[in-house]
This record gives sequence, structure tokens and C-alpha cells, in this order.
Amino acid sequence: MSNSLTAFLGNANLPALSDEDMAAALQEHSDENPTAGGVTYLSFSGKTGHYSLGRNKDDVDPDDLFLLEPQSIIEGWVCWKSNKPVSRVEWSIYQRKAQAVREEDLEDKGPYRTNMGEGWQPLLGFGVMSTDGEMASIKFSVTSKSGRNAVDDMIEEIKKRMQAGEPSMPLIGFDSETFVAQEQTNYKPSLIVETWVTREAAAAYFAGDLDLDGLIEGKAPKKKRASRKK
Repeated sequence: MSNSLTAFLGNANLPALSDEDMAAALQEHSDENPTAGGVTYLSFSGKTGHYSLGRNKDDVDPDDLFLLEPQSIIEGWVCWKSNKPVSRVEWSIYQRKAQAVREEDLEDKGPYRTNMGEGWQPLLGFGVMSTDGEMASIKFSVTSKSGRNAVDDMIEEIKKRMQAGEPSMPLIGFDSETFVAQEQTNYKPSLIVETWVTREAAAAYFAGDLDLDGLIEGKAPKKKRASRKK
């Protein structure tokens, strides 16, 4: 289950972390290539409120549900030029001390048009698994302030639930909402939590021992019978 949910990390070795360790790390935090390594990339436009999934830029239905893996949370930097990302640096939020790159150490890709928002922008994101039967690995990241705030809010809630010993894996839908800035209507992502599930229940769902309705309703996973020795 853990391997499938964190497949988007590719060959990177995930640290062995307890919920308490992850919560502590989260406390510290308080496309040109739409697919790679079996991962589908999900982007969001603050100008249109539209999500684009994968190479075909498919729409995302707000009613579609995705299971967010807390171990997959990332942060980093993206360099924008001509409204396109030209370079990206990212790392696991749990490996900040070993891998984080300071803004002053980033490669200069200038000249930048500052009035166009060009240059290096901070990034936040996470990985999810689809629940549409395909179990696709999807990576979502944002650089806008409103988008990062939405991810920050999700991180904060995950941290609180981990600290309280409550189910901390959110089953979410991707929606959007409007806001006005400088007399312009803009959009920000809205991450709607359908329910919170335990890692045990998520593992049972992906193993086929629990259906989506059971996952949403918080039913206990089926226990497999031990085989009798003859």
C-alpha cells in the first residue's frame, strides 16, 4: 500500500517515519512534463479555476475522490518564464534539513519580467491515488500564494489529526473558489475532504478488501481467514 501510494516519488527512498515523526516535521513547515515515471501531473490555473490532468489536460470532476498520502508532501521552487515553468527543484518535506535549497542558491535563469511574475516561486504539493478503479498516481503542486495556502491548511489539519491519534489520510476532491485581488477575479484551489481514513483502511481498499463506500463510511476492513494446515 505504501509503495503504491508513494509511487510518484520514483526511486527516491522514503524515510521510515511514524505519524509522530511526520507530525513533528509538518509542524516545522507552520507543465512541461505532465507525466513521468508512471505519475500523472495535475495543475491548476488561478486565472480560470481549471484543473488540467496529464498530457491531454483532462478536466477533473469535483465529485471524483482521491486518497492523499501524507508521506508524499513536497516543497521546493519553480522558475517561471513566459508563463511556463522552465526549472524545478523539490524535496520531501520530511527531508528538508538534508535536501532543501535556499532561494539564494538557486540558478539564475534571468532576465525576469517581474511585472509578469517571472522568476523562482516557492512550491508546495502532494501525491494522491485515484479511486476510479485505475489507481493512478497523481502529483499536484502549486506556486501561487492562494494555492500554497490551501495546501498549508491541509497540512495543518493532517498534523493536528496525527498529533491527536485520529485518522489522518484525507479522501479529497479538487474544487475551486473565487476571490478578488486588485479588482480582478481570480481562482484558488479548494481541497474538499470527503472523509478521513486510517492507513489500515486505505491499505484494505487498495488490496481489494474494502470498497469505496466502505472506505467512506469508515467500515472495518475484512479480515482474511488464516489458511488451515493439512
